[in-house]
Amino acid sequence: EWVPSIQKADSISNREPDSSCKLFFSDDPVKIVKAKGQYMYDEKGRQYLDCINNVAHVGHCHPDIVKAAHEQNQLLNTNSRYLHDNLVDYAERLSKTLPEKLCTFYFLNSG
Repeated sequence: EWVPSIQKADSISNREPDSSCKLFFSDDPVKIVKAKGQYMYDEKGRQYLDCINNVAHVGHCHPDIVKAAHEQNQLLNTNSRYLHDNLVDYAERLSKTLPEKLCTFYFLNSG
């Protein structure tokens, strides 16, 4: 079983009180330590159905996604502020699946 290096109370007290990154369930925050499929697990091993993160389509730690990410990270791991052919290739492939009026893409890493 996973043993946290930082206890939950210490994690909470180390946060900036006026942080712009707000905790879910601030009265009793959940400390997530791992995830697999559609579930996340806290430091006590309790299982939660993940209905918040963007994993509904493949889940956490999907083996095909992990493999693809691993292969890509061995080649290049950067953001979209640099030119790279894969950004253009992906946009072209994506545009073929959408109506013509949806032809502008912004690639971001989060909301």
